[in-house]
Amino acid sequence: LPGRQVTEILGRKWGKVGNFSFHATGSGVFLVKFDSVQARDWVIDNGPWDVWGHHLVIRRWSRDMPLVLEECKAIPVWVKLSRVPVQYWTKLGLSYIASVIGKPLYMDVNTTKRQSLSFARICIEMDASSSFPDSIVLELENGCTTNIGVEYP
Repeated sequence: LPGRQVTEILGRKWGKVGNFSFHATGSGVFLVKFDSVQARDWVIDNGPWDVWGHHLVIRRWSRDMPLVLEECKAIPVWVKLSRVPVQYWTKLGLSYIASVIGKPLYMDVNTTKRQSLSFARICIEMDASSSFPDSIVLELENGCTTNIGVEYP
């Protein structure tokens, strides 16, 4: 993706919450520096994002983060969980379910506030070679099982 055009598109999407600078590493990885933590968190919490149909994998920077796309062994992925039993609609319960397919990172605002119980959106760090399952079998406290739907929007 051409850096200047991507910056313009993301500026229209993200510019209302704060300023940012966009830096291409030349290896398929881009670094985005936000002027405020609030703007960064808004972008992360309101994903997933795409540019021209290309999904953007966005995660917080860390010192050991690879800057070469081929070295990325794990990727953050937004998942949509459906048919979640009401008793699991807590941070702990949703994290428990999400941990079956990866490491739960964060939930979107609507999920955190439980504004709709029809589905939960959670960002999960998954192995890049994952089979990306479309369901999770959950054993309930009474011994019965239920299928949780998993989508990758």
